[in-house]
Amino acid sequence: MKRILPLMIFLLLFGVESAAPCFGPKLYLGVPEGMRFQLLAELTVVYIKEKTGVETVRTTVAPAAAVAGVRGATFDLALSATPAENLTLLLAAPGGPFLLSGPRVLTDLQFSTVPAALKKLGGLLNEDFFVGLTAEVEGGAEPAAVVGRALREKRWI
Repeated sequence: MKRILPLMIFLLLFGVESAAPCFGPKLYLGVPEGMRFQLLAELTVVYIKEKTGVETVRTTVAPAAAVAGVRGATFDLALSATPAENLTLLLAAPGGPFLLSGPRVLTDLQFSTVPAALKKLGGLLNEDFFVGLTAEVEGGAEPAAVVGRALREKRWI
């Protein structure tokens, strides 16, 4: 009985708290409105998740706000219609848009595999592939479905 009371008090004080789920690192991506931006965002998010295990949180913003968000450290990554000065270009779709990076992606150890994965994706992307994806999305298909199917068919993921 003497041992049960302290055990009960301990469990009541420390054991009742709900378990918080453990989530890994997250990248934050600023995505302007527009089909090509949404398509490259989906391609980037799926590829990063499959190849590195890093989650990416997308936020739709005005075009200028995406680049400003990376400069202000609100976003780790941003899509832009043109490359931006003082930001690292990690990926470019044929004819744009461009995936730009702030310093966190390049210097934080938990994201060390992301730039290499995006470099590999950039080497795989060609104009025919991206034009095909664009045509499917313009035809009414969901970007997530188109990208997932295309990446699996090509065996890139």
